[in-house]
Amino acid sequence: MAFTRTISQAELKRKSDLAYDGKTYKVFLADNDSGLTPESTASAWLAEELPTSNGYAAVTGTVTTGSGAWDSGDGRYEFPAITATFTASGGSLTYNTVVLRIGTETSVAAIGVESPAITIPDGSSKTYTITLGTDD
Repeated sequence: MAFTRTISQAELKRKSDLAYDGKTYKVFLADNDSGLTPESTASAWLAEELPTSNGYAAVTGTVTTGSGAWDSGDGRYEFPAITATFTASGGSLTYNTVVLRIGTETSVAAIGVESPAITIPDGSSKTYTITLGTDD
């Protein structure tokens, strides 16, 4: 006898709206040499953020209110992707982790690890696309 549970699209929308709708975000680069994990605190991750030199600046913004929608192809409720471009200027940028923080949460929402570490040479850019979504 099987039991199958399915979460409704309306419930996924409700959860996504609570998590992301109208919230600020910060995407930043970190040189994680401290062994941090996705469960480490936001303050610990912020301590590993690259210094504001060689053109580095975190990407910040606000998730547009009411912009989420059901994506039937992926089977999840999504908000428009965040595009984060980092450009080196006056020197290179070396990092191994891309970090997403939502609002002023004490934890980070997600990390992306580059292995080996990435170096963006002076005058070059690297772009990341991050999708905020909730699925079953």
